[in-house]
Parts: sequence; C-alpha cells; structure tokens
Amino acid sequence: MRKTGKISQEKLAELSGLHPTFISDIERGKSNAGILTYYHVAKALDIPLSELIKMPAGKIDKKTEAQIAEMAMLVRKLPKSKQIIFFSVLKGLLTGLESIESK
Repeated sequence: MRKTGKISQEKLAELSGLHPTFISDIERGKSNAGILTYYHVAKALDIPLSELIKMPAGKIDKKTEAQIAEMAMLVRKLPKSKQIIFFSVLKGLLTGLESIESK
C-alpha cells in the first residue's frame, strides 16, 4: 500500500511517528508489529485500519468478519484518548495469545 501510494519508507516513518528502519523491518518480515503500530501506519497512509490488516480470503468466516466490523464501529465512536488505550490493551492481549499458542 505504501508503494501504491508512492510513499517512501522515510516519509511513511515521518507520517506515522515510527523509525524508518522499523518500517523496513516490518515490510521485510524481520519484525513483528502490534496493532497500535498498524493503526499509526494506516493513519499515515490515510486508509482504514481494517484495510491494512485484512486477512486473506478463506482465512476468516463471515461471523468473525461481522464481529470485527462491529468492534471497529464501536472503537470509532470512542474519543481518541480511549481509542489509544483500547489499542494498547488489544496489543497486549494479542501478544499474550501469541505466547500461549507458542507453548
């Protein structure tokens, strides 16, 4: 999406508040990013977060897709300060789930 928008890694880093090396590492699969990072990248690209983190077709069922859409709608209604808290908590939750799955 960055390349489609003709945005350099440096410019995306500047717009998202992230380090250019981190952007490069994410794109090359050398670093994992949390949901809050993706939120900042999506905002910098001026696209919805859901567009940035879409799962490939067939990986998610319609019920789950509807639940994600419902959560996105609820989060959009929150004040920015609470959105930041929400994404921070969600990132921690996802990290915890990943560590459980790896055991």
